[in-house]
Amino acid sequence: MNREKLFNKMKKFPKVDLHRHLEGSISPQTFIKTAEKYGGKLPTHDLEKLKPLIQVQNDPPGFENFLSKFDLFRGFYSVINSVENIAFTAVKEAAEDGVKYLELRYSPTHFSSNGRFSESEVIECIQGAIDRASSRFDIIVTPILTISRDYGVDLAEQTLGLIEKMPKGFVYGLDIAGDEVKNSAKPFADLFDRAKKSGLGLTIHAGEACGAANVREAVVDFHADRIGHGISSVEDESVMKLLCEKNIMLEVCPTSNFYTGVVPSIKNHPIKKLMETGVPVSLNTDDPAILATTLTDEYVAAVSELGFDENDLKVLNQAAIEHVFYPDKEKLKNMLLHYWD
Repeated sequence: MNREKLFNKMKKFPKVDLHRHLEGSISPQTFIKTAEKYGGKLPTHDLEKLKPLIQVQNDPPGFENFLSKFDLFRGFYSVINSVENIAFTAVKEAAEDGVKYLELRYSPTHFSSNGRFSESEVIECIQGAIDRASSRFDIIVTPILTISRDYGVDLAEQTLGLIEKMPKGFVYGLDIAGDEVKNSAKPFADLFDRAKKSGLGLTIHAGEACGAANVREAVVDFHADRIGHGISSVEDESVMKLLCEKNIMLEVCPTSNFYTGVVPSIKNHPIKKLMETGVPVSLNTDDPAILATTLTDEYVAAVSELGFDENDLKVLNQAAIEHVFYPDKEKLKNMLLHYWD
């Protein structure tokens, strides 16, 4: 099957994405339209000149190059309506890509635009956009809030406190991201415990840039329900065994792992080995706009570069549904599992 036919087939294939950041889902086109309608400073409104500033293209793989693409985003949002528009567009584009269930994570601090809006305003605004888009398109969206290792415990505690005060339906999970090389997750242990006790699903970025020991720590010490990336688990059989025994899912994002320099190529990605070993894995996008990818592209790569077949993709989606943070898993399964019978 040629690539165009494979792409069209995979676009129609019903998909689940458990690891997608709203911050990294804003396409260059959306940035320009948002700036023109709502304001917000951009270095250029020329699409072809803007793309290399916010997308990895011919950049050498590596975390610094990848993270530099977010520089333009910070403080961009001039009015709260621009945040609502961006969130609505991100959900709409996911639905158009055949995503049936999406867990969309974001940092309210990021979208508060250096204090222009309160974090509670951001959460209410994004939830409104999610509700509006979900009612118009064939997609179910569960919101997750992100805290960062990079900005310290005080800010993270503020975000968790905000979640605890919000009515039910606004947030169902907590994610910790940031630079795991420079900043340990250990100072956040009490926050993880609070999050679990409050009923939030907990996903921790671990074992991407660092080794399998970080994955073990996330599972054993912090009681993570899922691991963001976690592909270094493949280096340690005992960690893979732990993931199997505890039924902890790795949220795997192959294109992201390539552009951050974690794997030398998609063909060398360990997702298939992890899957064959029995480790629960799902296939996700991470930051689709930054990476100039879609979940369809990830599926095409899985088939053409990694040798996945349609049954493998069904198994991935069935497994993902078992690990969602959606509040009524049985209801969700009744709504979605028929897609992969």
